[in-house]
Parts: sequence; structure tokens; C-alpha cells
Amino acid sequence: MNQVIQGTVNELERRYKDKTDEEVIQEIMVGEHAGEALFYLLFGRYAEMLLLIFNQQTMTIMDFDDFMLELDIKLYAQTCAVIRSFDPHRASFKTYLSRIARNLAYDLQKKDFPMLAFDFTDMDMPADDTGSMMMLVDAINSYPNKDSRYVLYKTIEGYKSKEIASMLSCRRHEDGTLAVDQALKSSYIDTLRSRALKAIRRSMAATKNESLYGYGKMDSAVGQLPILSDLSIEQCRTESVYDANAAQKYLGSSLFINLFRDLYNQMLEG
Repeated sequence: MNQVIQGTVNELERRYKDKTDEEVIQEIMVGEHAGEALFYLLFGRYAEMLLLIFNQQTMTIMDFDDFMLELDIKLYAQTCAVIRSFDPHRASFKTYLSRIARNLAYDLQKKDFPMLAFDFTDMDMPADDTGSMMMLVDAINSYPNKDSRYVLYKTIEGYKSKEIASMLSCRRHEDGTLAVDQALKSSYIDTLRSRALKAIRRSMAATKNESLYGYGKMDSAVGQLPILSDLSIEQCRTESVYDANAAQKYLGSSLFINLFRDLYNQMLEG
């Protein structure tokens, strides 16, 4: 568990540690702090159980963090519809969650990467902002360079460049594309991220260029991609994703959506 996630869990622990599952779920139902309450259940209260479930499956090279990202996205989607379907008269929440997690782990056995499927429908954003965010989701999911895609996913999961360099080095050692006595540097990770975001920005701008003007006005189209401000997403923060000390400030709709939003703004500002 990286520092951003651990810092967020520690912050949420103060609010939820003395509450029962039913009380935390009730907060999800009310909706005001749904993302935070769900995050605490997954990464605070039931992380060990979920790790055990993950380890019981035969995965390819997808790791536990990728599994947890997909699980959080799945449970947060459509205003936490899966959580709202929980019936305490039929099973405990622990049993209900374990069943969902086992089914997801089974489905992910042959996947190399998670698939981003963020749900922005319940967020207070203009339609253009939502459209731009969805374009970035699709662009990351389909990005052709696997190393770059890995870096983008790990950034959304809250990892620093140095941590990503170590993980990607191990991944490359295992598949034989990097000598075992060599290690990737954090500067290489920064370069991969920067190049990928610039390429995605150009692609998104070209798409908007075609839909808005026809061909030939790329620079104007770039200006149409909005930077998401606090006025666009209430309660989201603007601190750097790389600042572990600011982890407790990544609270709001969903930690991963907030980190994704930071990546989106980094794409525009880079």
C-alpha cells in the first residue's frame, strides 16, 4: 500500500474506526461522503481479506493494487449501486464483499492491466469537462505503449515515480526486456509519463478539432480542453499527487478520481 493510500486510510480511520459496517454503509447510502466511506471499507477495514482473495487466484502480471483499483471503480460506479444492493438480512457485508471480490478476481485472471471505467455522472461538472475526462479514460485504456500505460495506471493509484521505476524494473526483469543488473530511474518514468500525456493531449485536441471546426485549427482545439478547477469538482484538491504529506487532502468523491483529475490537469499543463 503506497503512502498516498496509507495516508488517506489513516485520515479516514479517525472517522470510521468505531463505526459498524452498517453505519459506514449508511453513509454511502446518504451519498455525501460515499467515496470516502467506500475507500475506508476496501483499503482500511477489509484490505487483508481482499489480499487473501487476490492471492488465491492465478494472475498474469496484474498486481494487487490494480485489482483494488478495479474493485473500487466497480463499487463506486452508478452512485455505488452495488453497495446499495447489499441486503443485510441475506448475508453480512464481509460475505457480500468477498463474493464480489472473488468474482472480480476470477474475471481478471488473464488481464495484464486494469481497465479504467470511472463514473463521472454524479459529479458536479459541465458536460464538456465530463466529455474531456472520458476521452482521457479511453486514451489511457487504449494507449499502445505498455510501459507508458503502466506508468499512467500507477500514477492514478498514487505511486511516486521512484516507486514506479522499481516496480516497472521488476516487471521488465521478469519478461526479459531489462537486464537483471539494471534498474530504471525515476527520470525515465517521468519521461514516459510526459511523452504519453503529450501524445494523448494532441490526440484529444485533434478529435475536438474535427468535431468543432474541421481540420486545420489544432491550436484552437487545445484551448477547448478545460482545466478542471474546484468550481468544476466540488471538494477536489489541487495538491501535487507526488506529495505524500498531502495524502489526507485527497478526500471527496473518490481518491482515484481525484488522482485521475490531477493527471488530467498535468496533461494540460505539461
